[in-house]
Amino acid sequence: MAKTEILSKIGVGSGLDTSALIEALVEADTVAQKENLDKLEENAKNKISAFSVLKSNLKDFKDIVSQIQSQQQYGFVGQSSDATVATLTASGSKAGSTINSNLTVTTLATSHSLTGPSYNSPTATVGARTLTINFGTWSADPTSGGGQSFTSNGQDQIQITTSSSSTLVDLRDAINSAATDSDNDGEKDVNASIIFDGTNYMLMLKSESGASNEMKISDNHASPTYAYDATDGAQLTQRVAGIDAAFTVDGISMTRTSNSFDDLFDGFTLDLKKTSSSAVRISSEVDLDSVKTLVEGYVGTYNEVMESLTIMGQNDATDDENDGALIGDSTLREVKAELREMSSTPIGGYEGGPYYLSFLGVSTQRDGSLNFDPKKLETQFKAKPETVR
Repeated sequence: MAKTEILSKIGVGSGLDTSALIEALVEADTVAQKENLDKLEENAKNKISAFSVLKSNLKDFKDIVSQIQSQQQYGFVGQSSDATVATLTASGSKAGSTINSNLTVTTLATSHSLTGPSYNSPTATVGARTLTINFGTWSADPTSGGGQSFTSNGQDQIQITTSSSSTLVDLRDAINSAATDSDNDGEKDVNASIIFDGTNYMLMLKSESGASNEMKISDNHASPTYAYDATDGAQLTQRVAGIDAAFTVDGISMTRTSNSFDDLFDGFTLDLKKTSSSAVRISSEVDLDSVKTLVEGYVGTYNEVMESLTIMGQNDATDDENDGALIGDSTLREVKAELREMSSTPIGGYEGGPYYLSFLGVSTQRDGSLNFDPKKLETQFKAKPETVR
């Protein structure tokens, strides 16, 4: 502090102000330390703010990488000339681009459907009985006369026991609880529900679709009203028989137990919607729009993050005030090194590798930024699509 300021504090010409004198001397003695502490505090605040920005930048980068990891379109797209008849959808990394076929749908797969006796209330009792349900193929509906045979498909049978107080609702719930998914396709072998026809309530049983998933039901009650069995009598009413989907592809006749399947064309799921009197065209072609968008997002985010990190760590040789908040920080250097390594080293863990980002049309510029060339991506994909997958 200047001497004139101290004298002014003393109050020369009037009474001596000792309190002001002491305060001025203390302030003069500590001002340098205070300025240093203020500067340290400001630097600490700047670093905290810079690390917050760094965290935000890395989250942006993580988000775009997560989008790439979850991407399910591998550059191929399925098409149908009539989506009301059938649709073709790329469903995995094995999707090929050579499909160009004619499809005619003769029948759709249906589930075997049975209904039980009618009741005036869903809480009516069904009586004590044990039902055993098997799955397979009937040679004909057992209600149409004698001589019908049943061939099991090997799936697990289920058994349900009710008591004298069990209601129609209890029976439905017991069947659904006992039902299993013996073929591990994500769908239970049988589903029970209660339907109301406008007058009465009745149990409805539906199996999985297909001719080989029909039901045979035995009922040990003296009055086997829930039997669908050539031995116990077919007391249940068949509403719909189990039928396979039947179709032709390029003149080749085929069947499936379901209307949706992924074993016809590798990497594609075919969904049959309705029968057709004439052929529809199903095909696939290269569609890299979604892949291009993802790669562009990756490159753009990478460049933004690296630019931000560079500013945080910059060193201005002429003016310290322009130095980055994280100049010389080891964490900043490590993050930048890790990001550079991601764009230049092989991507491991994939069959047929090593793969590099350059296979996707990504290249490193002299200044360290990335550049994306969509034409290189398309050329690479058409030549070796597995590198993009």
